[in-house]
Amino acid sequence: MSNKVLKPKKASLYQFTQNYSNNIGNCIEFFKSMKWPGGFSCDRCGCHKYYLVKRVGKTKTSYVLECSSCHKQHSLLSGTIFQSCKLDLYKLLLGVFLFLNENKGISAINLCSILDVNHKTALLLENKCRILCH
Repeated sequence: MSNKVLKPKKASLYQFTQNYSNNIGNCIEFFKSMKWPGGFSCDRCGCHKYYLVKRVGKTKTSYVLECSSCHKQHSLLSGTIFQSCKLDLYKLLLGVFLFLNENKGISAINLCSILDVNHKTALLLENKCRILCH
């Protein structure tokens, strides 16, 4: 018997873009399942039903889940390491995907060019990904 440790197969960039690039619903579902693994539950009233609310700002579109009972709004990223992140959900997810699919992570310079963001934003995302890994 071999002493090799089997690593899980990494997802391809093609598969990732097929699943998430033109489908904001899949990005929302991904972050929703990470924040509420057992399904959405309002922390105010305990209700499991919600409406998806789209907020359009000057520079960013964000999405919140609004409880259908008490109408409290829950951000997908609040309470997570990404709560102050200004990137849209797809760019954020792509940055994390690219970082995790490299053995030692991806450099901020490479993230800069791939995500079309400034160096400071790429550096912040890279640091948050490093925190996630430790």
